[in-house]
Amino acid sequence: MKTGTQYNRSHARTFRERVHPLIIRVTHWINFLALGLMITSGLRIYDASPIFGQTELPTLFEFGGLAYARQWHFFAMWAFFINGGIWILYNIFTRHGRKTTLFSPKDASGVLPMIRYYLRIRKDHPPSGKYNALQKLAYTSTALLGLLTILSGMAMYWPIQFSWLAWMFGGYDVARIFHFIFMALFLLFLFGHLVMVTIAGWGNFLSIFTGKIKVAARPVPSETNVG
Repeated sequence: MKTGTQYNRSHARTFRERVHPLIIRVTHWINFLALGLMITSGLRIYDASPIFGQTELPTLFEFGGLAYARQWHFFAMWAFFINGGIWILYNIFTRHGRKTTLFSPKDASGVLPMIRYYLRIRKDHPPSGKYNALQKLAYTSTALLGLLTILSGMAMYWPIQFSWLAWMFGGYDVARIFHFIFMALFLLFLFGHLVMVTIAGWGNFLSIFTGKIKVAARPVPSETNVG
């Protein structure tokens, strides 16, 4: 007769689960490169007319002079704008994006538990899907932050053509301050993102290249007969 259940170890194996579609991987790295180029060239532009005091930049940020730095800055801006738009549209119009990446009202209750977990106040990891509520909030917020960064840049570069935009930011000089703050927030996001990637482990890092991550398969129970 049946007296219990044992796990069939032959089925307790690992397999590679697809977690990042190709479009997500491509847009991720284009955004990373464009953002890095915008920040470095932007520092060279800032150095020509600082608003928070003079700075001494390393030669890495020289870009051959201010004119070249401006050209690189706007090339990266258009790459960031177009690529970011593709990322946003994908996440809005696909079930994968809406379910896994974009923050929704139902995710609000999961933000505080994740903060408590990361601060080591809570020991057990709250239930979550591909991204937890705090990650969804961060990714969704960066889309808005990117838009504000581009708009403040437009207010600076075309203050006559977009005078209404410059007015909304409080004028040219105030728009420069906002633009600097927005980029600083992007740096803060990048720092937090790198910390979380490090905590998640090497396999998670490789998944943004391969699209897959190794996970353990659930053991399959098998019935045993005794007697």
